[in-house]
Formats: sequence, structure tokens, C-alpha cells
Amino acid sequence: MRILYCIPRYDSAAMGNRIHTEVIAVWRRHGVQAEVLALAAGQSTLTTTLEEGIVVHRLPVSRGLPLKLANRALALLLPYPYLAGAVLQLRHLLDRQRYDLAHIETAFPLGLAAALLSQRTAPPLAITLPGADIMAEPEFDYGYGRFRAVRALLPWVFRRAALLRADSPQLRELALRLGADPAKLVAIPYNITADSFPPPGDLATLRHDSRAMIVARHGLDPERPIVVSLNRLHPFKGIAYLVDALPVVQRAGLAPQLLIVGPNRTTPRFGDYGAYLTRRAQALGVAPDTILVGGVPHTETMSYMAAADLAVVPSVAESFSRVVVEAAAVGTPPIVTRTTGVSDYVAAAAAGRVVDPRSGAAIAEAMIELLSDRAAWSACSRQALTLAADFSSERIATALLELYRSIPGLPNHVA
Repeated sequence: MRILYCIPRYDSAAMGNRIHTEVIAVWRRHGVQAEVLALAAGQSTLTTTLEEGIVVHRLPVSRGLPLKLANRALALLLPYPYLAGAVLQLRHLLDRQRYDLAHIETAFPLGLAAALLSQRTAPPLAITLPGADIMAEPEFDYGYGRFRAVRALLPWVFRRAALLRADSPQLRELALRLGADPAKLVAIPYNITADSFPPPGDLATLRHDSRAMIVARHGLDPERPIVVSLNRLHPFKGIAYLVDALPVVQRAGLAPQLLIVGPNRTTPRFGDYGAYLTRRAQALGVAPDTILVGGVPHTETMSYMAAADLAVVPSVAESFSRVVVEAAAVGTPPIVTRTTGVSDYVAAAAAGRVVDPRSGAAIAEAMIELLSDRAAWSACSRQALTLAADFSSERIATALLELYRSIPGLPNHVA
């Protein structure tokens, strides 16, 4: 089987892209030839490179004045700056090369770009729905689904797909409400990378050493609990509600130290979100216990997770959240809102606590329970380790490949 793996941006060294690199590596071990297609606005020509043994095509989606003007005109209707270029350059590539299947990350913009091609030219489309492409949270400046034109086109894109993969049961339900055919819509979560799992050995030692390092780096009190939020600082992540929880937890006699880890973002409604969180912490009197760390290299994220007593993901709405599974992989119990897709898996495994969204009080209640009850914390920690194993690249890539091989007409189709 020959698969074209389409993704808006690809860098095999980047944290967000390693999951795709590892999936492709598993497929190759199963005899699948997979090539990557990505968009490149700053290029004037198509480039094809070999990266970690994977062929990577980068399409020049804004080459030349006519294409720039076409992109600009289409962007007046649809909120993506390179859609015309993506359609044109993808068509050129598929005119020259043949694939058995196109694995496409996002219904919008890439799913739409592929769906606009002639069915005689394009291979069958297997579209992954990662969330931002179909979700709508206008109050928090998030989701292409908040744009009317995108919502209107999604049912047609869904119909053009041979199958659809949502990354959580919750996102599957949303896709159904938006017009997806349940017969070709499957929930398969994203994987976490191999380096998100601790090396063989003593996990207790890893957690002890990580805690010592993080305490020293940030001048923390080693006797007080450490709570970590690790995500980009965007309003839809709901980190403000975690800040709201701190005074409630303090009134219960606990004194957690909150590390907010992740790169900052600025949005039209909230402005600089890091500054917004700082002002909120100051207003609540918890600024001394709230540290905005900023972004850290992926090589350090395990240390932050292993150092923590709790990992809190308070997203207002999120299709999955790999951070939860990465915390589970080092035995740190997660607290996650029920509007975050991974919460279904956490609840089923009893690996943490699932709470209501947009509620500092709900987050505080879960924090108080797990920080006060060592037996409850330990039970969640054990279950978290079991949960994480289900999200290895090997398991997820194999599940995807079995799904793709079920498509009629493809090589290795199973009747």
C-alpha cells in the first residue's frame, strides 16, 4: 500500500510532528510505503527531501503573483491564507504520482483542498479530525467551525471521504452532529511519542530526581505540592479556571505551587493570554504561588510531568489532549474537564478525576481530594500507567492501518 500522509506543516524534529513520524515508521515496518505532503508558504518550488528515511514533499502554496492573488481572494470567503495554493499544488503532485490512499490531517483546510480535486485524480481520502478543524468556541477564539462558511462545507467534505477518524468519542459525536456518516466515522485517539514513556527502571527514582530538578530551577518549596499545567497559553485551554481554583484549595489548608508551562499566545478577545493570567492571579492573591514558566523543549516536558503531584488540563473544549496521557505515562494523576476528549479514557481507566469545565470550584474539589487522600492518589497513579500504554505509537499506528486496509479496493483489503 502506498499512502500520502498530508499535514499542513511537517518537521520531524518538532514535538507536535513526532507522533506522525512514529506512525509512519510503524507503517513502514508493516510494508507500507508512506510519503509526507506538507504546505510551505515561503518556497518558490516544490521540494522533495528524505528525512529519517521518509520522503517529504513540500508544496509552494504561494508561488508567484497570480497564486498569491488567488489565495487572497479565497481567504475573503474561507479563513485560511493558502487554500487556493494548496488545491492547485496538490493537484499537480497527484497528476504526477499515484497513491492508494491519502491520509489527511484536518477536514479544513487540507480535507477541503483534497475534496475539491477530481475523484479521477485523487486517491480515496481518509480524513483525521483533530478538533480545531471542526470545533467552534467563538467565545475563546478557537476552532474553524466557528466560521459559517467552514461549517457549511464540512458535510460535503465528510461525504467525499472514504472514512473519517475522530481522535476521541466526544469529537466523533460532534462530527455526527455536523453531518458525518456514522458508518464511516471511527474514534481512534492520537498516540504519544516513544520518549514520553519513562526509560526502563525505577519510576520512583525518576520522579524524585525530576522533582529535585524542578524545585531547584524554580525556587519551589520541596515540602509543598506541585501542580503543573503544560499546554500553550490559549484561552480555550481554560487555564484561568485553574488559577481560580488556587484560593479555594488554599482555604482548605493546602498550599500547592502552580507551574503554568507552555508558549504564550495572543488572541483578539483576550490579548496577551500570559498577561491575562498574571492579572487574574494577582487579583485573587495567588500570584506568589503561580509561576508562568513559558515554553520548554520537549526533552524537558517529562521532567515537569514527573515532578508534579497533579497535572491539570482544564480545557473549555478540546478534542483530545496528549498532555494528559504524557502525565499518565510517568504516574502523575491528571485532572481533566469532561469537555476534553481524553476524559472518556481517563474516566474508563479510573486514572484521575474528570470535572466540569469553566469551574474553578470543580477543579479545586478534585485537587483537594487527590492532594489530601494518599490512597486515592496512589490508585490513580497506578491506573494512569496502565492507561498510557494504550496510546503507544505501535498500538495507534496498527489500529489505523487495520482500519485503512478495510477500505474496499485498497491493497490488503480484508473482506
